[in-house]
Amino acid sequence: MTRFAVVCAVAVFAANAQTSYLLLDATRKTVIAIDWRAPDVPVPVGSLVKPFTAITYGQRHRMRFPVYECTGENCWLKTGHGRIGLAAAIAHSCNSYFRQLAADVSPADVWAVVDRFGLRGPSADCDRDTLFGMGSAWRLSPLEVARAYAELASRRAEPGVAEVIEGMRLSASVGTAAALRSALPGPALAKTGTAPCSHSPRAAGDGYAVVVYPGDSPRYVLLVQVHGVVGRQAAETAARLLPVLVGAR
Repeated sequence: MTRFAVVCAVAVFAANAQTSYLLLDATRKTVIAIDWRAPDVPVPVGSLVKPFTAITYGQRHRMRFPVYECTGENCWLKTGHGRIGLAAAIAHSCNSYFRQLAADVSPADVWAVVDRFGLRGPSADCDRDTLFGMGSAWRLSPLEVARAYAELASRRAEPGVAEVIEGMRLSASVGTAAALRSALPGPALAKTGTAPCSHSPRAAGDGYAVVVYPGDSPRYVLLVQVHGVVGRQAAETAARLLPVLVGAR
């Protein structure tokens, strides 16, 4: 397939799927490919903020992360995730785990951490749920999110970050982004999220997926938003889109 044919195929695919995407060079944090109407405009990104809240917690607790019980109350999985630690909570995007984790951090704590990753923090008077991506109060631009994950990947050996990276590895193999496992020839890192819809007319929500690839030596960061779906479905779209975009390089 020629470069022109690939570009046309991606454009048609994205339009049909109501998909926005941007692909970064993971090292330079520069845009390689993009189809996103307003990539500089902040929008809610749901659970994509969870890794940064986790790192905040770790810095306040000597990088010791708790195990909590998820019964399904206050979580998207109504049957519950059971006893769950940080890596699995990231892999399966457990809201119950992060609600409990967020009880021990403040917006000011989060600001101090996310600034290092190039993110703006939540408002000083936000509620606890905002700290793990619920609601629409904490808004980030797609470009800053993608670049923050590139920075996260570059720090993958650091204490706290390493535990988050393990969760993203699990997400891409057995978690909410498991569609990537059979779509790519090598391991990936991923995080999914579901956020209030930022489109007009509005849908029930927008699904997000961020993919760092290859997972063991990152070259690319792909951020995908799909209108009207949940994060797991956005990961399925990313699994189809990333091989086409990377294959065109």
